[in-house]
Amino acid sequence: MATNKNASFRYRVLNECFRDGSRRWTIKRLVEHLSEQLNEHFGIEKGIAERQLKGDINIMRSLPPRGFDAPIICRKGVYFYDDPNFSIEKKALNSEDIENLTEAVALLRQFQGLPHFREIDAILTKIEGKTITNDPEEAIISFENTQLTRGYEWFNPIYTAIRQEQPLEIRYRAFLAPEDEVFTMHPYYLKEYRGRWYVFGLVAEKDLIYNLSLDRIVDVTNARCRFKNNRTFNPSTYFKDIVGVTRPNGKPIETVLLRVHTDTAPFLETRPIHSSQIRLPAEGDLVLFQYHIVSNYEFRAEVLRLGAAVEVLEPEWLRGEVANQIQILSAKYNSA
Repeated sequence: MATNKNASFRYRVLNECFRDGSRRWTIKRLVEHLSEQLNEHFGIEKGIAERQLKGDINIMRSLPPRGFDAPIICRKGVYFYDDPNFSIEKKALNSEDIENLTEAVALLRQFQGLPHFREIDAILTKIEGKTITNDPEEAIISFENTQLTRGYEWFNPIYTAIRQEQPLEIRYRAFLAPEDEVFTMHPYYLKEYRGRWYVFGLVAEKDLIYNLSLDRIVDVTNARCRFKNNRTFNPSTYFKDIVGVTRPNGKPIETVLLRVHTDTAPFLETRPIHSSQIRLPAEGDLVLFQYHIVSNYEFRAEVLRLGAAVEVLEPEWLRGEVANQIQILSAKYNSA
């Protein structure tokens, strides 16, 4: 069936006309009515040509998947359904349609809690009730459930504030901080990283772009000030040279060189630490990976996560920092 938005709309309008036995729907009247509806709903002033109308009728008459097998007949210049109970809205789904809908519903069900999901959920429930079943035991795909993360209750208020350009007063308690801080933030962007959500925005008190982790937010209220439009934060450039969400101030982009055992190399090749990752020629049982990044906490955490399978070669300061972390870990395990 046609997927064009206006075409789908035209078919539904024609469907109502052909079901309405109280009027004599001639080609002229159909053209006038469709043109009025297109203008009202889409602002299309030029209307619809008679040739296009007749093409739509032919498509509606054609068999699925192109059309609806609609029983449209013309008698003395008047168009109507031969079966007054027919409607394209009642057309039964075939097995392929049901299978595709089942998979789509199973996927969408995993995003409960996101903005506008209540509206989506109503649609999904209607689909399930009429066409399919959705047994959780039969699911064959799943995503990490970030709803279980502490602080997820702030997602919707912050998302709404971004959309509505509403400044926020955020009470925040950083890890190990002795007391709460209160920020007036002009929120611009939400990002998920490793199961945690972060809000990026301009903090008025410091006139700097901050990222705040939602799991450390204590409270969120609307601030009584004018929203400052985003003129400095560009997600595509901000995240381009970093891993995760932290961009250290003043740090330059550096070339980082890792030496990895060949057994671990496939894991890095199929899931790169960063988009700049390049595999260099192997040295025996070892493989070199090169990165152009601003080194931050998240990158070092990724390196340490690989354990003994990876070695930092360059830059020297990063090699020393990772080595220091390994020595601290070793001392803890050897002190027992």
